[in-house]
Amino acid sequence: EEDDGQTPTLHADPGTLRSFVRYLGAILMVALALLMIARAGPVGVGLAGPLVLAAFMLATGKRLPGFGGGSRTAGQNSQVETSHLRVTLDHDSGDMDGDILDGQFLGRRLSDLTRDELSDLYDELLRDDPDGARLLDAYLGRRFQGEWEEQPQDEGPTARSSAPMTREEALEVLGLKDGASASDIKAAHRRLMKKFHPDQGGSTYFAARINQAKDLLLG
Repeated sequence: EEDDGQTPTLHADPGTLRSFVRYLGAILMVALALLMIARAGPVGVGLAGPLVLAAFMLATGKRLPGFGGGSRTAGQNSQVETSHLRVTLDHDSGDMDGDILDGQFLGRRLSDLTRDELSDLYDELLRDDPDGARLLDAYLGRRFQGEWEEQPQDEGPTARSSAPMTREEALEVLGLKDGASASDIKAAHRRLMKKFHPDQGGSTYFAARINQAKDLLLG
């Protein structure tokens, strides 16, 4: 079902639910840490420290070195960026999330936006950042599976061709570092296409970007 014949209506918002559960879990961890400090004194402080760190990581999604986090190694995630969006693709899980780089939702995470906010963002990108609209379209199709139909790539404002990809962008798309071998490039391409090919429930936009990155790096 569509609102105006162009922008699909979102009927559910699992991202908001995930955020709520994440923040609730962090609050409960902090409450438990405070209870431990109140009851155990100095000993409780030592025990509560890891709980507070875990709450911080749960609430923010950040990873800290030495606490099950740190930087991911190359090949575990990819990034696709436009003027308004930077979206990260997790190679293992196939999950997607992104940062908003411009516009009315500047500084927000896609996963933290409500369905109404995502619809407003989509309308904004259709007007100001066509490639960003295609990127968000792919994200919405994956987040709201069965409730958001990816828009045709050969019609409307999003039909505009992407800007030429640089070598640095191609490496980011495939999750590789400079100096990657041809076999590394082919392996990364194959791994990503298994996750993001349209036939596997992925996105035509991401599939095109992944193919473009491989062709550029092997050309």
